[in-house]
Amino acid sequence: MELSPHLRVVDAILRFFNFYLAKAGCRPVRGMRHSGATGWPRGSLMFNANGKTRAARPARSRATMLSAIIGATILSASPAAAVTQSWNGYRWARTGSLAINLGNNLDAQWSPRFVPTANAWSAAKNIDFVAAAGRSSSPTCSAVYGSVQVCNGNYGGNGWLGYAYVWLSGGFITQATVRLNDYYFNTTKYNTDAWKQMTICQEIGHTLGLAHTNTSRSDLNTGSCMDYTNDPTGTKGTNGTLANIAPNSVDFNALNGIYANLDSTQLSYTKPTAIVGAGFSIDGDDIHSMAVPEPASWAMMITGFFGIGGLARRRRGRVVAV
Repeated sequence: MELSPHLRVVDAILRFFNFYLAKAGCRPVRGMRHSGATGWPRGSLMFNANGKTRAARPARSRATMLSAIIGATILSASPAAAVTQSWNGYRWARTGSLAINLGNNLDAQWSPRFVPTANAWSAAKNIDFVAAAGRSSSPTCSAVYGSVQVCNGNYGGNGWLGYAYVWLSGGFITQATVRLNDYYFNTTKYNTDAWKQMTICQEIGHTLGLAHTNTSRSDLNTGSCMDYTNDPTGTKGTNGTLANIAPNSVDFNALNGIYANLDSTQLSYTKPTAIVGAGFSIDGDDIHSMAVPEPASWAMMITGFFGIGGLARRRRGRVVAV
């Protein structure tokens, strides 16, 4: 399939970027976001969490390389897709039960939601979130090895309410971050308990390897925070009567499937007997571009790739704890 001029430029950038990461011995970073506000610019190319475009699946081309790096969902309404709730097979390795350190880097408006959300997800079989003081800082939200760091800040009008990042090694998640975007939560529409609770719940769910149950905003609520909606409260008459603010049995069943098998290794930091100390902080940005850029943004995008390449070189030689 012949690429447009825009995609040819992106293709060249991706070729260079993937080559550079391969030399550094580092896997690309994945991102997943939750959204609910304005849509992307007309003509943007977006990808769903299952790695497919929102339109019909295209023939294999370099354009589809983007889906290998990005797992995304958009703020505006999009067609529902029949997808598994596993996010591309991402999960934490386990030889037994998981006890994942969940770092609280939140301010006063978000902190009251932190422990209840950790407890809600800890109802999953063989998975516990250990709520702890954060070891990063908002809004930078640097990743900490063997943990999930949760932050909030004004990340700008970029189209997402919350964004979950995971880092992979050997095919398994080794660290993750959650960013909650106060740019939107400081507005009247989203500055509500329900929108905030749904978003923090959904993003933490993504760090376990869960995708959305669906991405339609017009259907009935399923009672899961992993379900898209226009009304997380279920009280406005637009999406039924269930509240989408917590995980439900569908999510737990999906996690049972994702974590059904034991692995040969497990990060020492995620074992129930682990003593989590400081260190292993990784600074820097990662890939989270969701659309084919307009020409004015190409230079910025290329600069970002060079920055990530430097980070990859610093990461080289890091060994996953087992």
